[in-house]
Amino acid sequence: MIYLHKQLNKISKNLFYYRIYLAILVIFLAILLGVFGYMIIEELSFLDAFYMSVITLSTVGFGEVQQLSGEGKIFTIVLIVIYISVFTYAVTSISS
Repeated sequence: MIYLHKQLNKISKNLFYYRIYLAILVIFLAILLGVFGYMIIEELSFLDAFYMSVITLSTVGFGEVQQLSGEGKIFTIVLIVIYISVFTYAVTSISS
């Protein structure tokens, strides 16, 4: 019985770490999506695209590096929805 209890604790601990790693991975992939999207749609440099992705994800809203085109604005709207979903997933995954 003690052995089973130890094994369940070990599985529970591993599941917790798995959820944390998965949440970090999903956030990282969402940022990469933003970076590559801004690089392709707005033809930004990697640094500017990364900056735009981070300020969009963090909802800081400092302003755009350059004026966005119509496609860039639509991409930003979609990216915000994706980031909200990813952030909600990450928080609920870690807190559960």
